[in-house]
Amino acid sequence: MLRWRKYLSVALLGVLLVPSWNCKKAIENAQEDFVVSLITNNLWVITLYSENGTDQTALFNGYDFKFNKDLTVYGRIAGQPDAAGTWKGDAAAMTITSAFPNGPAPLSKLTGVWNITRTTLTSVKSTRTENGVVYNLDLQKK
Repeated sequence: MLRWRKYLSVALLGVLLVPSWNCKKAIENAQEDFVVSLITNNLWVITLYSENGTDQTALFNGYDFKFNKDLTVYGRIAGQPDAAGTWKGDAAAMTITSAFPNGPAPLSKLTGVWNITRTTLTSVKSTRTENGVVYNLDLQKK
């Protein structure tokens, strides 16, 4: 009789935990969908780009960035063809990985894994360190 109660208790615990896990997963998915929608439904501009504390934001003057749900990103500047790149966000790690393998010179500086340090509905601040160089990047919704 005691053994039967033990199995019943374990089964009930499993029944109770599965819905809460599914609910948590649904909430996480909804949050991720919201973030992707926010990123992909807007144009973004660079308001700060620096290397080891040296401000180089002017390199990106005139550029708009359009992120797409298919994980492509386009750097756009008047009078030139759009530069294609890729992006991928990782909400758990709080990172964005971007690459502009065939983009013009300033856009290649955006290639790498960026650690998100602060985010709002209209801005993203991030940093990355590579070969001892500290890069800072701030994006603002246009």
